[in-house]
Amino acid sequence: MHRLLVRTLTMPALLAILSLGCSQAHSKAEVERTAGDSLHDASITMRIKTTYLFNGHLNPFRINVDTRDGVVTLHGTVPSDVHRDLAGEIAKNADGVKSVDNQLTIAQGGGDGPTEADKSFSEAVRDASTSASIKLSLAFERGVKASHITVHTDRGTVTLAGEVDSQAERQLAARVAHDTEGVKHVVNQLQVRG
Repeated sequence: MHRLLVRTLTMPALLAILSLGCSQAHSKAEVERTAGDSLHDASITMRIKTTYLFNGHLNPFRINVDTRDGVVTLHGTVPSDVHRDLAGEIAKNADGVKSVDNQLTIAQGGGDGPTEADKSFSEAVRDASTSASIKLSLAFERGVKASHITVHTDRGTVTLAGEVDSQAERQLAARVAHDTEGVKHVVNQLQVRG
């Protein structure tokens, strides 16, 4: 009786395991295909963004590129129709692109004043490097809790924000920022916990 029960339960369990393994193999193939497609779409996006980056007429910080199954969608703002058309043509000519949905809009007045998005690539890199240098210096500075301080750099002007434990820590953080190469001015918005 016991053997019959084991055989009766073993056979359906074995079939269930085998069918589960087959369905997992099918799902794994789908995941791999999807991962490959995602990788292909990401490489298309990267090629387009890189081309925008080195094009002197387009601001890559103002143009978002999304790619799905080879279809590229452009979002963001540009100063004129000429810039909109240029961005669309660059995207259309990238390898692997099936079509382009150009949803770029024209900024009012050809732009909305200088912002971080209007920086040149080299300025953006310089500011990011300056912020990183300050954060690193703060992390190694005795008497400063760098994890509570945010650092933002815009064209050499550094803004410190967050909360610190004392006025001395606030002043020390500002001095560390000011002493960093590339810093023109420090705006100290650090608040002392009270």
